[in-house]
Amino acid sequence: RTSELSTALEQLADANQRLRDASRRDALTGLFNRRHFREVFEHQIHRANEHRQPLGVLMIDMDHFKGINDGHGHLAGDECLRWLGRCLHDALVDHGALVARFGGEEFAVVLPDMDAARLLDVAEQLRLKICSQPVRYAGNNIQLSASIGVFMLRPGAGIGIDDALVQADDALFAAKNRGRNCVHAADGLAPG
Repeated sequence: RTSELSTALEQLADANQRLRDASRRDALTGLFNRRHFREVFEHQIHRANEHRQPLGVLMIDMDHFKGINDGHGHLAGDECLRWLGRCLHDALVDHGALVARFGGEEFAVVLPDMDAARLLDVAEQLRLKICSQPVRYAGNNIQLSASIGVFMLRPGAGIGIDDALVQADDALFAAKNRGRNCVHAADGLAPG
């Protein structure tokens, strides 16, 4: 009886852990979801302020996603989103990045303790990686590109999550307006 109860409790604990993990993840890409991203980002802001370290924020949007869905179908669009999620994770994991699907074809990233020059370099390298190889789906090569908005959250600036995301999103919007497939830094972000 005790052994059966112990096994049942272990199985219940495993099921609860899987549920917790599932509630934090985007079902399509496996990246963190927006809700979990916000929770962790808030914690990172407090820690960065305590240690007087900057946080880099990237907003990444796949270019011409509607055209992919219209031209290749929604399942191809899903595969492109999954591919982009893997690409972001693989490219940024060594930087200790928090990576999330923010909504639709938009992704958000927080990079800890990175100066402006390095942050812009990482964003540009990421952009190049995204467009360096096509996504293969149903015998088709689907070329992707992305626009990236960059914002630096400096310690003690008194900027919260929403303001930081607005700044990065405004930079993303500017990248889209510049013709897409580029990196645009928020006002005031300069290397050095």
